[in-house]
Amino acid sequence: MLILNSLRIMRRGMKILHFAPEPIFYQRFSSIPNVDYWSVDLNPKAFGVRKVVDITNIPFDDNTFDLIMATHVLEHIPDDKKAMSELYRVLKPAVGVALLTVPIKDSLFTTLENPEYNTPELRTKYYGQSDHVRYYGLDYPDRLRAAKFSVDEITLDRILNDDDFKKFGMFKGEKFHVCRKFIYG
Repeated sequence: MLILNSLRIMRRGMKILHFAPEPIFYQRFSSIPNVDYWSVDLNPKAFGVRKVVDITNIPFDDNTFDLIMATHVLEHIPDDKKAMSELYRVLKPAVGVALLTVPIKDSLFTTLENPEYNTPELRTKYYGQSDHVRYYGLDYPDRLRAAKFSVDEITLDRILNDDDFKKFGMFKGEKFHVCRKFIYG
């Protein structure tokens, strides 16, 4: 897999910030020598949590992390713009990469979010899950760009088989958003 194979090039002292760590990535990242791996979540009882962290108020210095992963996290965050701004802030310029995936509904040009959809039943009806606060549309990359990220979209269908998708908790056709921070001037 692209992500796991890229771990071979991790360098000494690399810092990783991983929100809501998936067991398969946690096991891999936490076993790499000389990598400072921060597995974080708002829930202190979540799997593998090293530190309780609110994604809208990240308690790390600017330009700290080489890699940030937040897979299917932002759709749960009421203030996703603040979360994206915080992710941008703590990502290292030029060399840092943030992998930020969310469920995207291809039939929506604009992200669907309505504060009146505030019960588990309404959220399930409109967002597909009781704890989601929005359903991202095709404008998701633009929302990331509004947070100043440079964004590349990749689809892993050619790289992964059905078993890989299940193992990594991903869906066929899902777009992976690779975000970078470039500072000019």
